[in-house]
Amino acid sequence: MKFKKSVPIILAALALSAALIGCSGDATSSGSQTTDNSVTATANASPEDIAAKIKESVTLTDMQPLSESDISSMYGIDLNDVTAFAGEIDSTGLRTDEFLIIEAKNNESADRILTKMKARQTQRMNEAKNYNPEGYATVQKSPVAKKGNYVYLFFSEDADTMVNILNENVK
Repeated sequence: MKFKKSVPIILAALALSAALIGCSGDATSSGSQTTDNSVTATANASPEDIAAKIKESVTLTDMQPLSESDISSMYGIDLNDVTAFAGEIDSTGLRTDEFLIIEAKNNESADRILTKMKARQTQRMNEAKNYNPEGYATVQKSPVAKKGNYVYLFFSEDADTMVNILNENVK
């Protein structure tokens, strides 16, 4: 007799559970916040995407893209340490404008790349010291830094804007 009375209660509980599970979909709700479970982590933008955003926000004239060969010869960076990169340099040779963003393979690679980029900064300051005092000052105050596995240099009067764009796209 007790069994017959508990069957409808069990069936009602199962039906309610099925209805709640079926309505939940991919998002789970907690109070007023909804979380999408399909997104597991925030991905960083690629160096190419960051460079594109920089070029949309900052006026850079007479620039040419940096190649793998440039990364090796001008910076002395081992391409085995590089996952991806993007950068440009003044094509006229009259200005010191230059930027490079590298995603390194790991933290050790990022440290090696940072050392090479700092050497590049010193080289560019020495080149500009006697013939381009304004360019010298720009390179001297420009950031050469690392954020996670991203290493960057921004030799530009707009370096602060460039850093902000990178920070918005690399977590």
